[in-house]
Amino acid sequence: MLTAPAPETVTGPQVLRGAISSQRRDVTLGSLLASSHQAGEALVPVIIGVVVDTAVTSGSITLLVAWIAVLAVTFAVLSYSFRFGARAAERAAENSAHDLRLRLTRRVLHPGGGADAGRLSGELVNTATEDAKRVGAANLVLPFGLAAVVAVLVAAVVLLTVSVPLGLLVLLGTPPLLLLTHYVSRPLERRSEVEQERAAHASGVAADLVTGLRVLKGLGAERAAVDRYRTTSQASLLATLRTARAFATQGGVVEASAGLFIALVALVGGRLAAEGAITVGELVATVGLALFLMAPLQSAGWMTVEFAQARASATRIAAVLSSPPAVLPGTRAPAEPVRGHLRLRGVRHGALQGLDLDVEPGELLGVVAPS
Repeated sequence: MLTAPAPETVTGPQVLRGAISSQRRDVTLGSLLASSHQAGEALVPVIIGVVVDTAVTSGSITLLVAWIAVLAVTFAVLSYSFRFGARAAERAAENSAHDLRLRLTRRVLHPGGGADAGRLSGELVNTATEDAKRVGAANLVLPFGLAAVVAVLVAAVVLLTVSVPLGLLVLLGTPPLLLLTHYVSRPLERRSEVEQERAAHASGVAADLVTGLRVLKGLGAERAAVDRYRTTSQASLLATLRTARAFATQGGVVEASAGLFIALVALVGGRLAAEGAITVGELVATVGLALFLMAPLQSAGWMTVEFAQARASATRIAAVLSSPPAVLPGTRAPAEPVRGHLRLRGVRHGALQGLDLDVEPGELLGVVAPS
């Protein structure tokens, strides 16, 4: 059953932090399991390189079988880690989105009202569905974003053991890539907020149009209503296209920069192998890790995009939750004991001017409102 707490005053960052902290158990579990999965993925090319250097080079069947068994165990661990880690992250995302929908519903149904001030009903529905879903999705991307950092660190440590220049290249090259990803995601955050506002307004206008369709037909104002919705829909479409362009730009920059970085790592590893500084197995591990790094770098870019949209949606949710009440509570305490007698004196609101009314206990009262 929904209760009616007093309207709260919150900010967008508080909404986002609360959505994450309320699901910290599943987020932590998902982060640990996702990190285990990424660490296992990073170790796969390393194990293959060891197989090449030891089992294949030595020609030992025993070593070959042993390292294949190690590889199989690694695949089993990373597979189950991803399975249960993704499950925990999805659970955190759905639970936090559900909690936000309940908070928004309590605010909209609060006896003091005020949440609908300047907002159509469709806008509130959009905020309680799409915006709550985007904020909840932060709990899904956070574990995999942290796992991407773990993957880069594991790869860097392995490359340091193979070659100090390779390890330093990864350690020193990754932070600028992440900063670049964050920088190119700023326009996406701004445009995402505008996109959600336009989409919510279009939903509100559509709901308003359907609700008043009979009245519009009676007035003969269907064309004006359709024109109004068409204008709103076109504005929503333009905002969506701008967001899509920002998303494409961000994705292109991330893909291109990550690809160049990985090509550089592979080039340096190849030159070291050609010079005899590393073995063939270490070259295999280096190239495998270079190819593997594309996935965590893409995950980092995906996390940046999702968090940008979550921050924008959290701001919209905070605006609804922080709406001031339209009706303030009374300042006087009720009479004691309460006998069921209602007395109104000098009530003024809208067309009411100085209404005086006495209602006795058990009295059947009818109110006539002349039109």
